[in-house]
Formats: sequence, structure tokens, C-alpha cells
Amino acid sequence: MIRLGTFHFICRSLCDSRSACSPRVAKTIRVERNREKIAGQSVLESMLCMIVICLVLFGLLQIFQIVNAKLLSDYSAYRSARSYSVGFRDFLIQRSARVAVIGASGKLIEPDNQDFGSPMSQFNFERLMIPDYLSGARWLEYEFWQGGNEYDPNFYSPDVAPPSTNFSAGYTETGSGTVQMNVSFSDYPYVLFDLMDKDRVWFDSAGESRDLGGSAELANHAADYLSEDD
Repeated sequence: MIRLGTFHFICRSLCDSRSACSPRVAKTIRVERNREKIAGQSVLESMLCMIVICLVLFGLLQIFQIVNAKLLSDYSAYRSARSYSVGFRDFLIQRSARVAVIGASGKLIEPDNQDFGSPMSQFNFERLMIPDYLSGARWLEYEFWQGGNEYDPNFYSPDVAPPSTNFSAGYTETGSGTVQMNVSFSDYPYVLFDLMDKDRVWFDSAGESRDLGGSAELANHAADYLSEDD
């Protein structure tokens, strides 16, 4: 059985050896040439579509990351406002606010996340150590809490410095017997944009980072049973 490519070669050879091809052979050659053009065009169109789809997908993932940080900031404001309303001391309020945003705080840097053999072992460690951190018995530090952004060659080119992200929480007692808690990330990075564009050329208009935060207001129950000295 003659393969299609072999048949095509034979037809072209016959046409080259004769002054004119039969109409049937000539039509077959034209069909084969059109198929080759269509195949090349399809490959090019597929590549262009894949590039556009990847850009859209990474853009959506970046939006999801920012929205996640915003939602956790709102939750952190609620958690810290609740801690204040029941009379926790300031350092415990700060720790409660930080723990609530761990999911948007980057890598664990103290203790070093390289000390763990796998993400699951780190997760098990955090489950045990976070309660101790909340009670003041130990210390934890994450990348986006106090400007500890690590330089990673996967995200930044050698001449680009990572932003210095900080997390803060502050409260204000209102005259209506409530406490308003405001938490914020300053210079929060666009992690996926940095991964795709290390030199920040394509996504320069988005900026290298942005500020985001959340707020919550709760009744200040602590004022009913705690004195100023407590």
C-alpha cells in the first residue's frame, strides 16, 4: 500500500518528467499542497491561542491572589477586633491579627521553612506552634509580616529588588462604645506577575506592589469590666 507522502512524491516526479500533467494528477498535487498550508496555519493559530489563554489564566490567578489577601485582611480585622473587645493585651491582639492572614503572608521564615522535609510536615508543625504563638509562648515570622521579602531568582531578575511588604494592625475606640480595627498590607507583591515577567516589562503599568487592607467594628465589651490599669 503506497503512503500518501510517497504518492505525492511520485506525482511530482511524473509532472517534472513530462511537459504537462494529467488533470487528475495536477488536482491531487494542488490538494496536497493546500493540506500542507492548512496544517501550518492551524499550528500557528493554536500557538497564538495558547499564548492568549495562558495570559488570561495567569491574570485571573493573580486577581484571585489579591482577592484572597483582601478577604483574609477583613477576617484579620474581625479577629483582632474581637480580641480587643474581650480584653486581650495589645501584643496578643497583634498576634491574633497576624495569624488570621497567614494564608496570604508568604513563606515561613522563622523557623526557616527549609528545615522541614515537606509541605505537609511544615503544615503539621504550624498546627502545633500557632496556638503557642497566640499565647505568647513562642515566636513565628512570615515573609510579608515585617518586610522580610526574600529575593528569589524565580520571581526577580538580578537588577530587580523585591518589595518590602509589611503588615500592621491598629484600633480606634469610638464614642459609641465600639472599637474599630484596621489592618493593612503595605507593598503587597504581585507574585504571579513577577513569576511571568521578572523584569516587570509587560506588567509595568500594574506597578510592583499595592496596598490593601480590611476593617471591622465591634462592641467594646472590655470597657464594661476592665479598668484603665488592666
